[in-house]
Order: sequence, then C-alpha cells, then structure tokens
Amino acid sequence: MESVFQLFKFAAVGCVNTLIDWAIYFIVLMMFPAESVLFYTVAKGFSYFCGIINSFFLNKFWTFKESLHENEGGRFVKFLLVNLVGLGINSVSLYIFLNLAFKQTMALFFATFIAFSFNFVLNKLWVFRKGKMVAKTSGG
Repeated sequence: MESVFQLFKFAAVGCVNTLIDWAIYFIVLMMFPAESVLFYTVAKGFSYFCGIINSFFLNKFWTFKESLHENEGGRFVKFLLVNLVGLGINSVSLYIFLNLAFKQTMALFFATFIAFSFNFVLNKLWVFRKGKMVAKTSGG
C-alpha cells in the first residue's frame, strides 16, 4: 500500500514541477524579452532544471520520506541521470508513437506514461532506495 501512496505523491510532485517549470519559463521571458530560438531553449532548460531541483527535494522528503544522506551529491547525480534518461525515453516514445500514426494527444499520453513509470521505478528502487542491500556471505 505504501507504494501506491508513493505513486500518487510522485504524480502530484510531477504536477507541481510542471507548474514551477512553466512559471519560471514565462517569468524569464517577461523579464528578458527576446525573439531568439536559442534564448527560448536556454530559458526552457533553466526552468526545467528548477523543476528538477524541486522534484528532488519533494520526492526525497515527502514521497519517499528519506532523511539526509551522507552522499547527497551522489544521490542528486543519480536523480539527474534518471530524469535525463526519462526525458530521452519520453522524446523517443513520442517520436515512435507519432510515426505509428497515433493522434498527438494519445502519443503524448503514452509517452508520458512510459517515462513516468520509468522515473518512478528507478527513483524508488535506485535513487531513494531504503537501506543498503548487503550480499550474504557464508561464514566459516
């Protein structure tokens, strides 16, 4: 049952992250108006990264209820890696579904579902895993 609650919390955090991402993106565009694809891309990268930082802390302390860890930098690097691979999975999935003639909304839904599932499983089992897995050795 704990995993079900974590799944819903993870989804809620994703919604908050999207709001933060979009809000920061539009604030940056209002503060620094520019008509450049490069500027829009950099602004989007910055706003997306802000969402990732929020995601790390909300998922760490609320979704998976982790305390401070001796190697937080390493954990954050794992988190970034999972998110970057998840972004790649989302983009590739969307591309595949669109080329299979899915309607854009359905392609977006399925690509998001696949990336969301990947992110949740890896965050739960790798990034925010509780305790350490220790291999048993035979005593003698």
